[in-house]
Amino acid sequence: MRNTRGFTLIELLVVIAIIGLLSSVVLASLNTARLRARDAAIRAQVAQFAILYELEFSDTSSYAALQPGWVYTPANCNSSFGGSNAVIARQICSKIVTDVGTNGMYIASGINQVTHWSIMVYLPGKNVTYCSGSTGGKSDTNVWGNWSGAGCYLTP
Repeated sequence: MRNTRGFTLIELLVVIAIIGLLSSVVLASLNTARLRARDAAIRAQVAQFAILYELEFSDTSSYAALQPGWVYTPANCNSSFGGSNAVIARQICSKIVTDVGTNGMYIASGINQVTHWSIMVYLPGKNVTYCSGSTGGKSDTNVWGNWSGAGCYLTP
């Protein structure tokens, strides 16, 4: 009589294939979740910047010191801000730019830098531009050149 303990080679290969398939599905989902988490972090940092703007306006009656224009690298953040809240602005800016990547962000307002502000950043997880402005407007647009969305450059 033959002893049939153990697994056959075919059974082991089937199990390994199933584990590999499940692993690839989990890794794909994990990457999507990671991008969504990064987008949420960027939005939260923009909200922190909005609070900083209001603190600056409370101190100086102007937003101008915190509106450098295009910011692409953390090094740009270190040289772009003035005013009484410049140190915190540099820290938040560096974190946003690091999370956003090479697309950078735009911080300014086309209407009036003294009384308005606007932040436009790329969200890598959704592949859109997120805008937030001084009037409370916020929007996502899939066109980077769309300056007129709520919270964007032309309609802060």
